[in-house]
Amino acid sequence: MVMNDRDILAQKLDFTYKKQDDVGEVRQLIAIVVNYWYLFVGGLILSIIIAFFVIQYTPKQWNVMGKIIIEDEKNSPSKLLTNGVSSDLSSLFDIKSNSYNEVRVLESRNLLRRVITEMNINVHVYDMNGLLKKELYDNSPFKIVLSHNEELNRSSNYKVTVINNQTYHLVDDDNDIDLNGSFGVPVKLPDYSITLIKTPGFKPEGDYRIAVRSIKRAENELAAKFGASLSDKQSTVIDVQLNYGNSKRGELILQKFMELYLKNNLSNKVRMADSTIKFIDSRLTVVSAELGKVEKNLETYKVNNKISDINAQSKALVQGASDYQQKLNETEVQLAVVNDLYKYVSNERNAQVVPSSLITKDMSFGSAINAYNEMLLRREQLQLNLQESSSVIKNLDQQIETARKMLLTSLKSYRHSLNISQSAIVRQNAAIGSKIADAPVKERVYLDYSRQQSLKQDLYLFLLQKREETAISQKATISNCRILDNAESDEAPFAPKKSFIYTIASLLGLFAPAAGLGLKQIMNNRISKKDDIEKHTTVAVLGQISKNTHKQKMLIYNEARTVISEEIRALRTNLKYITDGGKSNVIMFTSSMSGEGKSFISLNLGNSIALSGKKVVLLELDLRKPKLLKYLGTQANYGFTDYVISPDRDCIDDLIHPSNFNENFYFISSGTIPPNPAEMLMSPRLKELIEELRVKFDYVIIDTAPVGQVSDALVIEEFADVTCYVMRQNYTYKSQLNIVNDLQKYRKVKQLYLVVNDIELNTNGITGYGYGYGNYNNYQEIEETYGSKLSTLMRKFRPSVK
Repeated sequence: MVMNDRDILAQKLDFTYKKQDDVGEVRQLIAIVVNYWYLFVGGLILSIIIAFFVIQYTPKQWNVMGKIIIEDEKNSPSKLLTNGVSSDLSSLFDIKSNSYNEVRVLESRNLLRRVITEMNINVHVYDMNGLLKKELYDNSPFKIVLSHNEELNRSSNYKVTVINNQTYHLVDDDNDIDLNGSFGVPVKLPDYSITLIKTPGFKPEGDYRIAVRSIKRAENELAAKFGASLSDKQSTVIDVQLNYGNSKRGELILQKFMELYLKNNLSNKVRMADSTIKFIDSRLTVVSAELGKVEKNLETYKVNNKISDINAQSKALVQGASDYQQKLNETEVQLAVVNDLYKYVSNERNAQVVPSSLITKDMSFGSAINAYNEMLLRREQLQLNLQESSSVIKNLDQQIETARKMLLTSLKSYRHSLNISQSAIVRQNAAIGSKIADAPVKERVYLDYSRQQSLKQDLYLFLLQKREETAISQKATISNCRILDNAESDEAPFAPKKSFIYTIASLLGLFAPAAGLGLKQIMNNRISKKDDIEKHTTVAVLGQISKNTHKQKMLIYNEARTVISEEIRALRTNLKYITDGGKSNVIMFTSSMSGEGKSFISLNLGNSIALSGKKVVLLELDLRKPKLLKYLGTQANYGFTDYVISPDRDCIDDLIHPSNFNENFYFISSGTIPPNPAEMLMSPRLKELIEELRVKFDYVIIDTAPVGQVSDALVIEEFADVTCYVMRQNYTYKSQLNIVNDLQKYRKVKQLYLVVNDIELNTNGITGYGYGYGNYNNYQEIEETYGSKLSTLMRKFRPSVK
């Protein structure tokens, strides 16, 4: 009966091999963690210990905070006293003062340098006594005083050993300095003189280190620890912050920062006021001289041109010219009217009323016109009742004619007088116009002098006023900045962050074993779990054999209460489904390479079958490295090779040897190791031997050489009914499964099945049962191998991977 489908076979196999659901990745991960729990616990403990020492030996850092407020200058006393002089001066010198600029001032190198110089921050004293090296400040046994003419441009480190109350030993290996000094006495060094002054905390012994930083280096270190920023964009409060290793010294340094900033801000304002007064005084001298010169020139010009009040004189000329022009206009109008009347009256045929209202200047002339008009009106009235030939009308016509002639004479005389008056007005108007034409030149020159005088005078008065205001501002000047919060450190250091370090260390402690296991899994090219087989081949697994913890015991099956014994029984049961129980079956065992346990399994499987009442013979055909006699602890002088090379000795019974542990189990040794094993196996006597053994025995088990190394097994395959390919956990290479696939694909063997050997109980990834049969029926081997109470306890918490 041939079954190539693994699922069909699984339905017939016993409980030791059942089709399992794929193990989830999460459960596999959990199983790995539980199996290697000691690595994770050890890594976690080690990482926490390392984190503890890191925290202990990492210098503590304190956060020191302070606040400075930039107040509005509009409400400052100097601003009120000077009425905005600072704003005027800022505009005059184009000075911008705002919170952002003040932040940059606080972070300036000049301010850092002043703080370093005044507080001697570039000098550090370290206590070298004990395991933990720490910086000393207020508890330092001595104070360092440096005397130097030039700025420090290089850093130095000195080892100081206190010899007694009076002397010390100073060493600088880099500069070859080795000398003794006395406390309170300057010691001359290449760049400066150093003086060690004892403090109340002085001890007459101990080792210390003095670190003298260059000013540039000290600036960089302090700048990296210092920061200033606005609380928000709408606020003028500046937050200043300093990270320092000593909380008290950090508070003093930050306080000095703020005090020097305020002092610098105030001195800038005072210095600005001083320079302003000096500038105003110099300008007053110049402007005063210029003003006197302009006033003298104006006085001379007024005398020369007889000007008392040029504005009044100019106004009178303009008014006179206007009056004469008006008179001229009126005369011209009257002259035009008279000419028109003269033409009107000269026409004898025009007996119409003459308009008298046009002549307004001469009353008598108006009366004559009125008399003339009355006569014309009277004639028109008489003409209504009388004829033209009437003497009354003729007499009236004569009177009218006489009046007309008189009127013409009067008009002519009036016109003549108007012409004379017009000529006189024109002459007078021309004289006034000439004076007016000369007036702008004089006025312009006068205005130039007046303008210069006014400008110089206003500038002079302005400078006098600003000088007084600046003098008042100088005396009343206060800084527009003030300290809102003094420097104060936090209650606890912000570094090292214990919780963060412990968290990172714990994660690393767990990650390191996980990474190691992951790397091990990635680098592992051997079969270690069930998935490794399922991913590389479809050949069914016939049985799984656990690790033999008793290396010296090759015959395990006789010990009934062991895991391996039960697994051999399971393999025996599985064979029942793939062999024909009605005839003798030949079962061949092979493997990829030596050491995978095919001889061990074939021996114990044969013994198991023999115990069931079947006659079994184990034929050792691994002619290259035979091990059967060694495993059985016996000797046989006559074996298979002897049988092949001695055709005259044809008795097979001499070849078959009974075992000393089972009456149904027999074996045939390989005999003398031949020089040509392959040719030996190709002998026709092999076929004769197997046919004879089929007659005498129910099962013939053949132990052959590894098919992955030599082709001996393929020569014997034609006589085998079932081929069992033995693989060993963590020993057989994954690539060697290609040999299995090749045997199956090209049908080089019949009924090919896999047997997995040497499975570790605590990492059983082959069966998928987690621990195989470790908890089944209280097997003694579990107690012997895992007798530790701790191991037993941990196994109770291990999940079974299914």
